[in-house]
Amino acid sequence: MAVFSREVTVHFSDTDPAGILFYPRYFEMTAALIEDWFAEELEHPFNVMHRGQGYGVPTLSLDVSFSAASRIADVLRLTLGVARLGKSSFTLDISAACGAEERFKMRQVLVYAALGDEVKSKPLPTSLRASMEAFLNPESAKDS
Repeated sequence: MAVFSREVTVHFSDTDPAGILFYPRYFEMTAALIEDWFAEELEHPFNVMHRGQGYGVPTLSLDVSFSAASRIADVLRLTLGVARLGKSSFTLDISAACGAEERFKMRQVLVYAALGDEVKSKPLPTSLRASMEAFLNPESAKDS
């Protein structure tokens, strides 16, 4: 099973007055991670999907747990794997760590959808599904 990961440095602008990463910034970081994964590994860049094809991958649900605070200058390793592939939806397991210390775990369900006047789910294209399968963790599917 492949995973996709990126290192992200926590900047002053990411933190609250206490110097701790403001938790909504994690959602921005993971959104960028997913967008990079689509472009670099799945060869399905968001700009082509959204503007060229009229499709997107909106979030259906998020389940996140935080285990430790992140602070200015911490270097976080964000990691993404696929827990489940459905007909039109897919579940991602995303985590962040600073060195050996886990900072958060997230399970996010997204759906492939047409983005017209009405957002409507559509089956995952065969090529996109095939690319995602390389990141599928059979052990994670048991937990979904």
